[in-house]
Amino acid sequence: MVFIVIAIFNGMINIINKMINLQAKRTLGTANGTLINYLEGTVISMPVLFFYGGSRLMDLSYLNTVPPLSLSGGLFGLFSMVLILIGMNKSQIAYSTVIVLVGQLGAGLLIDSIVTQKIVPFKILGILLVIIGVVIDKALSHKPSDGATPI
Repeated sequence: MVFIVIAIFNGMINIINKMINLQAKRTLGTANGTLINYLEGTVISMPVLFFYGGSRLMDLSYLNTVPPLSLSGGLFGLFSMVLILIGMNKSQIAYSTVIVLVGQLGAGLLIDSIVTQKIVPFKILGILLVIIGVVIDKALSHKPSDGATPI
């Protein structure tokens, strides 16, 4: 039950984060909005890092022992953020969030299938249900889309 509450809270924070990032993109441009997002994340993460005793990350010899693949998460996050900002500018925030979710579920399905060497049909069905839900919602929505994202 605790995980469900945390997941819902995380989803709400994620949407608020996307709305703020979209405003930064519109005000500052895609590159500058993304840069501000990452600079703020770095500044905010420093107290968390020290509070939880992760100061060994400041030791260069320790960082040399971390596999390069583990350090690539920031690059993928940056690329993802830029794509999300571009997509949110062209669609509603709710749709862009669902599209990102479908992409995450699809990537998770692919990785799980490679690792376990089996495909779970219910996972594919779940992804298809989400896509069908978006298509039905878009078809039933009678508001013409002008390409701008309402905030």
